[in-house]
Amino acid sequence: MSSIWLESFTTLFKRHPIKTPTGEVYQVGGTPSFGKPWIGAAVLIIVLVLLSVFTASLASYFVYVGVSLVPMIALLAYVVRSDRYEPEPKALVFSMVGVGVVLSAFSNAVSFPGGFSGYMLKMLLIEFVFFMVLYLMDANRFTGREFNDHLDGSVYGLSLGAGYIAYQNFYLLSSVEIIRPELVLSAAVEGFVLGVFPALSGWWIGYVKAKYVSVRFSDLFAGFVPVAVLKMISVLVLAGLALLGVFLRLVGVVLLALLLVAIIVRRVSWALQDEVAWGYAAGRAPVEKKVS
Repeated sequence: MSSIWLESFTTLFKRHPIKTPTGEVYQVGGTPSFGKPWIGAAVLIIVLVLLSVFTASLASYFVYVGVSLVPMIALLAYVVRSDRYEPEPKALVFSMVGVGVVLSAFSNAVSFPGGFSGYMLKMLLIEFVFFMVLYLMDANRFTGREFNDHLDGSVYGLSLGAGYIAYQNFYLLSSVEIIRPELVLSAAVEGFVLGVFPALSGWWIGYVKAKYVSVRFSDLFAGFVPVAVLKMISVLVLAGLALLGVFLRLVGVVLLALLLVAIIVRRVSWALQDEVAWGYAAGRAPVEKKVS
């Protein structure tokens, strides 16, 4: 499919309706039970709250980190809520957040070449790793059954990015002695900008699966290229804005973030329109049987 490379770029701004989806969209079958991770998450939150009660500084620290994650959490909540016709298993979504945290911690532990070129290389490699995680998830015979279309890809991709930014903001704010409001705001918006790109890669993977029944690496990699280009441009813009004053810098970053939000929201809207056309609203979404 020589045109698929052109299509991967044009989907950034143009809708290509999928009138007749592949059989992969309606696939059903046994998928493994992912357990109930919300129980563990609830226990962790309770422990953190109890610790915060006895340590005032720790309490304020978690507030700062939580505030810095508001944009990512808000967008993730919107995308998850939009997936109303075939909701993804919450355990699998939560697991992808965890994978993002692990990848973030690993990226901070690995040494990269110094200077801005080294930082650009790091950002590009991290995005490629995100793409590979989503690619392997789609290709897996169990998790791939939950990865039915482009809206699913947006959910899993944004979950991955949210986990990555959660640890990045934790790492950033824990490295300073005095946390100022402008630092929290900067971490919230700039972290958001760097964390939304896996949603675009995931969307493309699901789109190709729904349109072409393909998990060929070359077809899916075609969609990663424009995402990588867009991210590199965003990193350059962030670097340029860093030379400005605090106010102008925040205004510029917010505008960049809104542009990326617009791209993601449009893609979510396109995916919902396709799902309605396929009969999801009439109850034709795949229903999976859980197996241990």
